[in-house]
Order: sequence, then C-alpha cells, then structure tokens
Amino acid sequence: MHDLVAAQDIIKATIQVAKRNRLKKVSKIVVGLGKVVEHNEEVKPENLQFNFNLVKKNTIADKAKLIIKQGKGRELTIMEVEGEK
Repeated sequence: MHDLVAAQDIIKATIQVAKRNRLKKVSKIVVGLGKVVEHNEEVKPENLQFNFNLVKKNTIADKAKLIIKQGKGRELTIMEVEGEK
C-alpha cells in the first residue's frame, strides 16, 4: 500500500510542476528514491513502477515514463519532469 501512496504523491507533484511550467502532457519523470520506509516496509523501485503505471492513467502523465534513480537519505524526490507545451 505504501508504494501506491508514493506513486500517487509522484503524480500529484508532477501535475503541480506541469501546471507551473504550462505543460499539456508529461513524457518523462525522473525521481530519486532513497531508503523510504513506510509501515516498516521499504518502498521498492519495482513496486513503485508498478503502482505508478496504475495511477498515471487518465492524467496528463498517462504516457509518461518513470525513471527511478538512487536517491539520498530517506526521501523520494522529483528530480525532473519533461513534457510538451
């Protein structure tokens, strides 16, 4: 469940970035995933990817590719958002 919440957070943050940058569609999202622990379980990249693919449907990021890089500390951060205006 924690991976689903993290994926939803990525979508919410991405939509905010897209609005600020006047993007109509998002094509790529790069995130940094540190050692994020929720409910005594670590958020795993493969689970995050799976849940991202579920929650991106019917959003401006529905065709976006999620790239997960090793992050620092215990954070999940949006590093880059690309799209078209």
